[in-house]
Amino acid sequence: MEAYVFYSHSDYSDIWPLMFGQSEKFLNNKKKYLITNKICDFDVKDWNVIYYDDSLPYQQRVYESLEKIKEEIVIFHHEDMFLLNQPQFDKMKLLIDQVESGVIDMIKLIKAEYSNSQSIMFGKNIYKNPLNLSFAIQPTIIKKKTLYNIYKATRGSCIWEFEKNSNNYVNFLNFKSCYYFDGTESKRGMFHWDSNIYPYIATAVVKGKWDYKCYFEELEELLKVYNINPNKRGINV
Repeated sequence: MEAYVFYSHSDYSDIWPLMFGQSEKFLNNKKKYLITNKICDFDVKDWNVIYYDDSLPYQQRVYESLEKIKEEIVIFHHEDMFLLNQPQFDKMKLLIDQVESGVIDMIKLIKAEYSNSQSIMFGKNIYKNPLNLSFAIQPTIIKKKTLYNIYKATRGSCIWEFEKNSNNYVNFLNFKSCYYFDGTESKRGMFHWDSNIYPYIATAVVKGKWDYKCYFEELEELLKVYNINPNKRGINV
């Protein structure tokens, strides 16, 4: 059984109504974990909450929290990577089976490319990630042990530095790192596409502000539904 894991911090708790609300709609029967420093006053009865020490660096917060998760397969998010529509769980199950069996080490649920180079296919709708995007903090089907090792081995004083260094680690160990793309998804922004198999926002907040540049219609609607004033955080246009 897989687990859906969300990392967050109480500084981003203004996003939690979206994270909790959309997860209740689309992941209501799935095992869900929230990794955070504190819970504030939110109702988390359907979640397994793992608390970390706020004084620890980001990587240590994550890998020490992963130690407390029982499931072998995880889909790892940050709080602003919430779902927009129903995932295709039947297709995801086939991908989970491939990761669980070791045929593939990780499958990112979205296509991202910095160039127009031809991707190598690993199977139907499964492509090899570009070397500079072998690992990214985006919903990815991955063994907990593999994710733990990436976070424990990789240094970086910020998340962007961590992602760059984690790519080097994944490439050095020659992990089979892939992404899923059925060929019908629309391009979103400059470097990534939408996801049909796991339709989520990637990501809702950029440099601390709501990403109206890429997700104006989606965020405009959802922030009204959850009674969130976008001006309090600010808007990236």
